[in-house]
Amino acid sequence: MHKPLKLHPAITKANSLLLALFLLAPAIRADEATAPDAAVQSAAPGALHGGQIQHGIDPGSQVESGQSTPQGVEDWLGKLGAAVTELEYSGLVTFEHGGMLETLEVVHALRDGQQVERVRYLSGDPRELISHGSSHNCARVSNPLARAGLWSSADAGDVQHSYQFVLRGEERVADRDTVVIEARPRDLDRLGMVINLDRKTGLPLKSMLVNAQGRVLERYQFVKLNLSPVPDTDLEPSSADARRIDNNTPCTSAQSRWQVRWVPEGFKPVSVRTLSDGDMLVFSDGLSVFTVFVQRLGPGLDFQGRAIRGATVAYMDKVRVDGVDYTVTVVGEIPDTTARRVAGAVAVKS
Repeated sequence: MHKPLKLHPAITKANSLLLALFLLAPAIRADEATAPDAAVQSAAPGALHGGQIQHGIDPGSQVESGQSTPQGVEDWLGKLGAAVTELEYSGLVTFEHGGMLETLEVVHALRDGQQVERVRYLSGDPRELISHGSSHNCARVSNPLARAGLWSSADAGDVQHSYQFVLRGEERVADRDTVVIEARPRDLDRLGMVINLDRKTGLPLKSMLVNAQGRVLERYQFVKLNLSPVPDTDLEPSSADARRIDNNTPCTSAQSRWQVRWVPEGFKPVSVRTLSDGDMLVFSDGLSVFTVFVQRLGPGLDFQGRAIRGATVAYMDKVRVDGVDYTVTVVGEIPDTTARRVAGAVAVKS
């Protein structure tokens, strides 16, 4: 039986991934992952129909009796992709995950053709993040706006091979009319998603990640939105210890000695980055992303297990090659069973 994965300073020496995963939010232990979650409501129970997972959505949503045409869904998703790359906005957001409810201030602007975003947590420990650019290959998806950016750069045919997109009606979010779109995974190896798009702009105002049983794992929702142009002063950090991220750093040119012999159908390798003690491999199906870290394990260190925060799982295992131990850690918004299988499929290229 695996030991619970506990997050303490020694782990960051063995695997820097965990520092990145839980940098902006506390983690929960593996033995807490299946505990009832009072902060998020469970959606209607899921059922498998013809190889497709029927996920539930919020009871407040008005569900249409018939499915929309594929072209109608594609129009909305195209509008979504344009909105997240071309609009400036600011607002207040609630983020529910892992039994916690957090409030964030989000400011998103365009400067010299680049996206600039400032996110400040208004609850819990003071945290602030300022990012420049948008590198979809390297970035770990952490909010629905980033997921929308993935869609805008993905092949629509590939994404629809992995998900069925359905219009589910309308709902009021942040005092604005929205259209509800459900992304139903066509297998059990990925999570479902429900997104509310602003009817006027296509901007995603609410996003939920849902498991195969219809339970909401993570919810990101605007409660106040301002679509006015963002002044430069609003992009300045409010604290000296704000974390800055440059998303323009390329990460696709490295070669790795490692291979993953199994990934869910539809996921493709999109980037490789060399780390000081190993490699990082990123895979995406166009809407979801997971990352595989393979790093040399230091003497006396032996970490195995998992940690879960909302919809994000970090599963850690190890592999021995030529007498040397390496940690294999899979991080992403994917089912735990998928992360385990991916970790077990990591091997040295023959």
